[in-house]
Amino acid sequence: MSGSDLLHVSNISWSASETKILDDISFEIKKGSFVGLIGPNGAGKSSLMRCIYRVNKPDTGSVLFEGQNVWQGSTNENAKNMAVILQEQSEHLGLSVYEVVALGLTPHKKLFEWDTLEDKQQIQNVLKDNDLFDLSHRLYSYLSGGEKQRVMLARAMLQNPKLLIMDEPTNHLDVHYQVEVLRKVKKLDVTVLASFHDLNLAAAFCDQIIVLNKGRLCALGKPEEVLTESLLADVFNTKAFVDKHPIHQHPRITYAYHDAD
Repeated sequence: MSGSDLLHVSNISWSASETKILDDISFEIKKGSFVGLIGPNGAGKSSLMRCIYRVNKPDTGSVLFEGQNVWQGSTNENAKNMAVILQEQSEHLGLSVYEVVALGLTPHKKLFEWDTLEDKQQIQNVLKDNDLFDLSHRLYSYLSGGEKQRVMLARAMLQNPKLLIMDEPTNHLDVHYQVEVLRKVKKLDVTVLASFHDLNLAAAFCDQIIVLNKGRLCALGKPEEVLTESLLADVFNTKAFVDKHPIHQHPRITYAYHDAD
């Protein structure tokens, strides 16, 4: 593990009900990078992320964060280092948007420690930065899926982690907020591991892309190295054409929706 590596995943395998879900996966994530995780449904993307943020304990292999095994540290220390945004969130029944966002401070607080004036100002600032200030007193459980996703990003920003893990971060978001959320995350001083179904968004925002298929790592590299027509055919079983985005020059994927006449 080099000095620039934040996360080192080595020979991870994990099974559920005697079915192997992840099979001998290894990769490294450098500090400050934005890494995308792609693959068809059932490839093992969410399972891999759960091994990293200490939900699924690997059967074999190791996950090192800054050289330390994540499964040997404390839960609180892990929460300081990593923030997680999932596709589906707890309803946080009875909590307002303000209160849910404020939970981002929990790993940094002692038991029964009250929020300071500085803490409250930080909460207000992150609400404004995510266009949530006017929703501060709304019950979280009453929000739309897209609004909940933005609340979770605000909470993660307040948590101030070194690694942000996002499982389908643009799920439930309209086109405007898909782009705005990823732009905002890209500008943060944080390393990112995010799973994507939208391969064009992955191509636009990721520095590196990891490709899983049937629980195994089958490709790793820059978007232009990974997102090829042959890989899309082999891994996703789909006919697609890959060229360059006319403005930003990253790979652009166009799918063949109908059989050729």
